[in-house]
Amino acid sequence: MNTGIKKSFLPLLLAVFVQTSSGQGMQMGEVIIVTTPELKNDKSGEDLRSFMLDNVAPAWNNGNQRVNFHLFQADRGNMKGKYLVVCNVKEVADRKESLPAGSPFKDEVMSSRSSKKPSEILNNPEAFTEYHLLGANKFRSLPEIGILGIHYIKVRKERANDFEKFTIEKMHPAVGTLLPNMHLLTYKAVGGDQQGTYITIFAIESVAARDQYWPAGKPETEPLKQAFKPLQPIAQELKEYLVPDSYLEPSGGAAAIFESKEWTDFIYQPVSK
Repeated sequence: MNTGIKKSFLPLLLAVFVQTSSGQGMQMGEVIIVTTPELKNDKSGEDLRSFMLDNVAPAWNNGNQRVNFHLFQADRGNMKGKYLVVCNVKEVADRKESLPAGSPFKDEVMSSRSSKKPSEILNNPEAFTEYHLLGANKFRSLPEIGILGIHYIKVRKERANDFEKFTIEKMHPAVGTLLPNMHLLTYKAVGGDQQGTYITIFAIESVAARDQYWPAGKPETEPLKQAFKPLQPIAQELKEYLVPDSYLEPSGGAAAIFESKEWTDFIYQPVSK
């Protein structure tokens, strides 16, 4: 938790944490590989859900697996309603040891453990973007989350190296464990369709936790404002590395500049019990 938060808000923030600390989700990894699935003409979202939740997830996610697959669906943002398929890898070394190069959504990878093939329902099993967490070795642990709030930040190409250094040395220490149930984690695309780009993930424990800060149809809450208020110097420095007009201006909210104008909240879809 950021030490700049006013002490008077600590009991409220801890209460929020207690209320939202349980629930099924995904343990964030140092590597996340994603695809936005394109369904074949005769397939529906329910077919995708059945394929992922009844076939792939049970086959890949049992036990202490270091590589696993998950399904998310967007409820807010630019891609509202769209699905996201995620291959989550605990550490960079696991990616190299456990998966072949390229897309993990190909038939020969996904169906190596499950009975159905992605190509039966997807037009684009070869599509993927592979993201690595910047400065992963600086984190003692990564959170379990129910929301991937993905902000597709636009970094100035000529400042990319400086941006990565800034993220590792200044931004992650300030926002990587911002609140007990919300962490801001920045990843770099090292392979696939969006190679060379960056995302900041608002890794949030649950929908209930998010709604404690950004209630649907209502103004953002005071605990959120107090959490980000001490971070204004970091936000102003971050601004130097970003493409102008690509981020939320300070008048737009407490998390301004950290928030991109292009963003989507993807909600974890649990396996039916």
